[in-house]
Amino acid sequence: MNSKLPAKNKTAATFLWLCCCLFLMIFSLGLSWQVNKSVNFFYGFWYSQLNIEHVIKTYVPQNTQGKKDFANTDTQQHLRSFNQIVNEIHNSGQGLSELSYLNENNQNRILLTKSEVIHLQDVSVLINRLRSVSAINFMLLVIIVGGVYYIKQPEPPRKDKYIAVIMPSALIFIVLGAFGFTDVFYYLHTLVFPDNHQWFFYYQESLMSSLMKAPDLFAGIAISLSVTAAIIYRIIYRLLMAKIFRG
Repeated sequence: MNSKLPAKNKTAATFLWLCCCLFLMIFSLGLSWQVNKSVNFFYGFWYSQLNIEHVIKTYVPQNTQGKKDFANTDTQQHLRSFNQIVNEIHNSGQGLSELSYLNENNQNRILLTKSEVIHLQDVSVLINRLRSVSAINFMLLVIIVGGVYYIKQPEPPRKDKYIAVIMPSALIFIVLGAFGFTDVFYYLHTLVFPDNHQWFFYYQESLMSSLMKAPDLFAGIAISLSVTAAIIYRIIYRLLMAKIFRG
């Protein structure tokens, strides 16, 4: 397929194809985020798979912030608390400090500490920034798809496409393999969040951390996001991307 293209044309075709794929991947991840958000990021599933209830029963009785009674709450309260956090971080974090849980004595107790609220507000700021990035990415995707279709850009050879995809993918796996998901996850936190804001919480001091079995839950959510994004990407690619490049 297009194996006789001149070297310059092949390079241009591969570059434009890779740009289309990159913008489409980011767009698919954005849609995947919305899909996963609508089902509470499959928290109920990961709650069971990661045995989060065991973490809560084990560490919350040692809570240093006066919230030991959360250990006696049921699974529905845990699901509800996580869902409330998800809703608030997508709403500029306005109601985080007011989130509460009902203990065994039917008393409403504040769920989050001040440090947890500040951290989750930082997460909310990050989400708002990612929304802007997503909007820009969508405009770039439309522009480059329209441009490729208009100039009748040929599709790059299969071999070049494989090389263009395998090289960055291999780099990502090498980094994760060398340092591990947890270390990479923590390092990214140091880049994203303000230096004077706490972002690491021990289970014994944080209901938020216990509820999320941090960072294990985030690995699970990353899997959910990736699988959903891959399905969305494949559908859009078959319906659109495979048709804009000319043979």
